[in-house]
Amino acid sequence: MIQLRNYQNESIRQLRDLFRTKKRLVLCLPTGAGKTVVFSEMVRLAYLKGTTTLVLTDRKELFKQTITALGRVGVPVEEIAPHNRKKLNQNALIFLAMVETIKRRLPEINPSLIIIDEAHKGNFTKLIEQFPNAHIIGATATPVGKHFEKYYHDIVQVIDTPDLVSSGFLAPCKPYMMKDDFSDLEVKAGEFTEQSLNNHFNKPKLYEGVIENYLNYAKGMKTIVFNCNISHTQNINEAFVNAGISSKYITSETPKDQRDKILAEFKNGEIDVLNNCGILTTGYDEPTIECVIVNRATKSLPLWLQCAGRGSRTNPNKEWFVLLDFGGNHTRHGLWNEPRTWSLKQKKKREGVAPVKTCPQCSAMLSNMVSVCEYCSYEFPEPIKLGPAKGVMVEITPSHLKGRKVANLSVEELIELQQLKKYKPTFIWRVVRSRNELEKYASLMGYSSGWVWRQKTQGVGHFTNYTI
Repeated sequence: MIQLRNYQNESIRQLRDLFRTKKRLVLCLPTGAGKTVVFSEMVRLAYLKGTTTLVLTDRKELFKQTITALGRVGVPVEEIAPHNRKKLNQNALIFLAMVETIKRRLPEINPSLIIIDEAHKGNFTKLIEQFPNAHIIGATATPVGKHFEKYYHDIVQVIDTPDLVSSGFLAPCKPYMMKDDFSDLEVKAGEFTEQSLNNHFNKPKLYEGVIENYLNYAKGMKTIVFNCNISHTQNINEAFVNAGISSKYITSETPKDQRDKILAEFKNGEIDVLNNCGILTTGYDEPTIECVIVNRATKSLPLWLQCAGRGSRTNPNKEWFVLLDFGGNHTRHGLWNEPRTWSLKQKKKREGVAPVKTCPQCSAMLSNMVSVCEYCSYEFPEPIKLGPAKGVMVEITPSHLKGRKVANLSVEELIELQQLKKYKPTFIWRVVRSRNELEKYASLMGYSSGWVWRQKTQGVGHFTNYTI
């Protein structure tokens, strides 16, 4: 029998208590907290009571992971899979099925308990309607979607990501975000379109930026990269290889035996970088991952947290994992490890995410509330407190700068923009660094030679072609 953690036992206790009065519950546990372990124990307890249980997944990887997890708790499982067309054992108590497969075999089973993995996806709702009298657990790290308020009655959230990190169950995250202009991305059905993502990210200039920043912040680290599509994945993998970095890729077109071979090589440390697109977001646990590169933008909070969370498993000698965000996702969704309290009632208008800031010494992203960088101990100066504003409104951008490209401004004009808070200091630094004018900028700002050295070692950005 598996030894459960305290918060896992508490999750089970709350689920069982709520089932006395409510039928459909959400089990919310962050990525890496062990939701499969929790619902597997619920399956074991149901089996001991003689309760017929159906566990549902929508991915082959999750299907395999669940088979393994249920095997660990010692319950016999009747698999309902595309390759298994035999007549079902009507005396079985535990059934495991892919969501699309079970739809064709619904008359054969009548579960009293249904457990849905990755319940934030909307493709399970028809099945919920098919079993109105069943108790249901929807397991997810991110209960986001209109269907939660419609189909579920309560939510169990015992622990959050910051608590898991502080307790040593998840690794801390050292995040970086590259500044870019994403105004060219188009949105359809709540997500950026694949075509606009491809047009933005699938360019040699951006491949170079990924390689350069990998070498600056994560050289030699075991790294997983999430890209936009198959073509983008193949191209960025080639860029890594051409840079002398051991790298391979897997996509939906990679044959199973080749995929398994590549995953084994990555696990064993034979390759440093593993590129993929939409394959390893769920059902893939590799504690030795030290760096996650999110080489795409997404409007989906679940996808962002799933990608980032691939590096959060703890491992000996792993002080933290590095997160390189090339899609501006921190701006949309906040830090991976920021506190999140979930509710079944979906907000009609999404509230702004917690603001973040960049450490001027090590460039790591931090909560805007911290006064000391947790990675390099840089102490932020006390903010100047201003009294209430009086008088008339003033123009933020001076007229002599309007309509001009940032790359064409003098160092003095760039400093003027920075002081007006038109752009963040980190963005201005990248501009002057790309033009080899760091010494002049530092002299005008009163920065030390050490600051200049640190900036020179952090590489050149590719974000200087903005128009004010």
